Amino acid sequence: MLKKPYLISRVLIGLMALIMLGATLMAYGNPTSNPGLINLAGPALSLGQTAGAFLGRQMTVIIIALIGAFTGARHLVMIGGFGMMFMNGHDAILMCLVGGADVRIAAIAGLLFAVLGAISIVLVWRKPA
Repeated sequence: MLKKPYLISRVLIGLMALIMLGATLMAYGNPTSNPGLINLAGPALSLGQTAGAFLGRQMTVIIIALIGAFTGARHLVMIGGFGMMFMNGHDAILMCLVGGADVRIAAIAGLLFAVLGAISIVLVWRKPA
């Protein structure tokens, strides 16, 4: 049963992590299905190169966020929120700067996830320990 503390933040980061988990697992089979990897070609698109490092980083942050959402530990929830905020925010900015029109929707979704991650941090931070 879920404990009540930080419930809104936990639900936010948990849902974001599950959505990203689905997209990341699909990208392991076909790296070009991930908008952040769509412009890679050749060896960089293999899981042993750039694509693998990118997906591994995503998976690490997703696991941390899921652990925070599941346990409800204050600092883990905040770290999970920060991971969602930073990873999605910086990916969205890079996609806007470097990517073309084909990644704009993913960049907007990344910015939305970054805002939701920031909101989850603030909600936990404001609540007394």
